[in-house]
Amino acid sequence: MKVLLFGGFLGAGKTSSILSAAKFLVENNPTAQASNPETPSLVIIENEVGETGIDDKILKAEGLMVRELFSGCICCTLTSELTVTLNELYEAYDPQWVIVEATGMAYPHRIAETIHTYGKGVESLKNIIVADAERWEELTEIVPGLVEGQIAKADLIFLNKIDCMQPETLSEIEKNLHHLNPSAQIYCVSAFRGINSEIWSEAVLGNE
Repeated sequence: MKVLLFGGFLGAGKTSSILSAAKFLVENNPTAQASNPETPSLVIIENEVGETGIDDKILKAEGLMVRELFSGCICCTLTSELTVTLNELYEAYDPQWVIVEATGMAYPHRIAETIHTYGKGVESLKNIIVADAERWEELTEIVPGLVEGQIAKADLIFLNKIDCMQPETLSEIEKNLHHLNPSAQIYCVSAFRGINSEIWSEAVLGNE
């Protein structure tokens, strides 16, 4: 299984980005096509804090297989449940891809460490952080430790909502992102308008 782990603060656009990635993997990556039509080639693990999910309904409406984890944050109380879910998926379906959506309050690199340690059948894992360009200044003032902690350990950074920003402001945010994480690849996107296949191809299939 190849795992894409999506993180980012609340409202950054994780679900829209995940839906775009899922469509790309199913439609444009031949290796993601299941040989058995009853066996999913891609599964999404949706984490919601609370008793009911909202975002997972959007994903299910697109015909994607979704597993929910409720009543806690993946990186806190549900670490063991996530590991169990991943291992069950591997044993039951061995999907080509698994997308994990963390809550906005999670530090995804901690989740990645758990997956690397206890996950079965994990071939690769990419930690993708969706950064909110429109609220960047606000969030770095209100929750700087969380936002900067998410960014610093990311493999890939998707700077989202660029359609709402002026070019000079985006340039400054990109400089901040590079300063926080010099090694991460940064993509400037608008999940609302759609993330093109070229970006996904480079971001998730670049090393294949």
